[in-house]
Amino acid sequence: MNKETNKEIKDEIKKFTLHNAVKYDGEAEIGAVMSKVMGENPEYRKKANEVKELVKKTIEEINSQSKEKQREKLKELSPGLLEEDKKEEKNLPDLPGDTSDVRMRFAPNPSGPLHIGHARAVILNDEYVKRYDGDFILRIEDTDPNRVYPPAYDMIREDLEYLNVEVDEEIIQGEKINEYYRIAEKLIKREAAYVCKCREKEFRDLRVKGKPCPCRERNAEENLKEWNKMLNGMYQEGKAALRIKTELDHPDPAIREWPAFRIVDSPHPRYGKKYNVYPLMNFSVAVDDHLLDVSHVIRGKDHIPSEKRQKYIFDYLDWEKPEYIHHGHLNIEEVELSTRKIKKGIDSGEFSGWDDLRLGTIRALKRRGIRPEAIRESVKELGLSEVDAEFSWKNLYSQNRKVIDENANRYFFVPDPIEIKVKNAKSKNSTPPLHPDKEETRKIDVEENPKLYIPKKDAQKIELNELIRLKDLYNIKLKNKDPYIAEYVNNDLSVIQDGVKIVQWVTDENIETKVLRKDKEIRGITEPLTGKLDIGEIIQFERFGFCRVDSKNPLTVCYAHR
Repeated sequence: MNKETNKEIKDEIKKFTLHNAVKYDGEAEIGAVMSKVMGENPEYRKKANEVKELVKKTIEEINSQSKEKQREKLKELSPGLLEEDKKEEKNLPDLPGDTSDVRMRFAPNPSGPLHIGHARAVILNDEYVKRYDGDFILRIEDTDPNRVYPPAYDMIREDLEYLNVEVDEEIIQGEKINEYYRIAEKLIKREAAYVCKCREKEFRDLRVKGKPCPCRERNAEENLKEWNKMLNGMYQEGKAALRIKTELDHPDPAIREWPAFRIVDSPHPRYGKKYNVYPLMNFSVAVDDHLLDVSHVIRGKDHIPSEKRQKYIFDYLDWEKPEYIHHGHLNIEEVELSTRKIKKGIDSGEFSGWDDLRLGTIRALKRRGIRPEAIRESVKELGLSEVDAEFSWKNLYSQNRKVIDENANRYFFVPDPIEIKVKNAKSKNSTPPLHPDKEETRKIDVEENPKLYIPKKDAQKIELNELIRLKDLYNIKLKNKDPYIAEYVNNDLSVIQDGVKIVQWVTDENIETKVLRKDKEIRGITEPLTGKLDIGEIIQFERFGFCRVDSKNPLTVCYAHR
């Protein structure tokens, strides 16, 4: 290592060590620094052991300094990295109101498993519960028989477990229908609710005009009789509903006399024909938020009208409302999220299942190797702003890279392989690093004058007599294209600095490999060591991207990102 190169490496190491120390409370960590140095300067990998020793010494020196001095030095050496960190720091604001007994709920409908959109509500609630040492309540809202997918109950629990969320209390709304009936009767007795038998169009016309329907004039005793008729199956679906009394001239016609219960003739997938009258969302949500002592509710600003409806229940029953915090709409492109469309696609064979890579479900992300820590950080960066936002897949992948990079071992993958024979080459043991930050290597035996395979895409770009570097092997010159024949030149590593093309390769001892992506399937071959990988293991195919092992025989991996 000459003097000039040595100084360059030392400067790079110092810069990234200071950055890591400033970012993590004054303590730089060798794995993170090595990963950053090697990632930004791949040409140093051939001197990995020397670089590692320099990193150790630099970390020892910088970790002994005060945090103020570290920040000052980083500001001198690389102010851009300091500014970058300032932009990244996005803390969630404190919760409003009383935070002495925080109880928050996540309330999914069991129409399917959770998706990336749900993750926002899940993680925001979980972050606050952990901050205030509160309780996380899972409330499964299954009071619409037509929107229940029975396997979803367990799928939701599994998805929460994957997201590292600890549920303190779980309730299923369908198991407490009688509780909702009890509250409904209380409202009827207080003449705050009434049974309406008007035809839908007639009622809608009256509501728009701000006029009462005839049913509204009944007294409590008459309404209780009508209510019991509903419960006893004397009215068919659509023929009667329980409504909450509101101001007839409320500025928003949609809030006037809103429905709290309706009749559903369809059997419930979980409870069968046990009930025929079900609460609508605004009623059951208000009741449960009270009965469960929910202190704070986080939801999208599109729920503000719902909050106005629910306020009537709290006011009529003299209940204290929770604190409501609203966030903007999150637009998520590139993946399918609709459970209705996904179910239809699974039934038709368009999708392979709920973990099809084209979906935005948590289980599809898990299958691709997207870690829960990365999902959490992406959600935290979105924050609680009421401004509408676009979900950034790029940011999610960046966060995931930080999580998986240090443990993802490296391997060669050759997509769409082309055979190339190398003349005048002696046998050699190639020992590429298993990981840039590890001393362990992969041993690949390459015979004399070998038959190798390189990616077709790379092969087609090589000109005759062009010098190329076979990664971690040696340098060759292409002599013929049909068939591909090359000639051994030397093993001079300096050609890398000259910008010579670097191509990955495998020998004729290889593993057939299939890479599943959202948009396509790629077939190729990998080095023999990949045959020992475990299902679920996350790896990196060099110059290709991070993948998660999905199955074996044949080896099949799911592509995560570059």
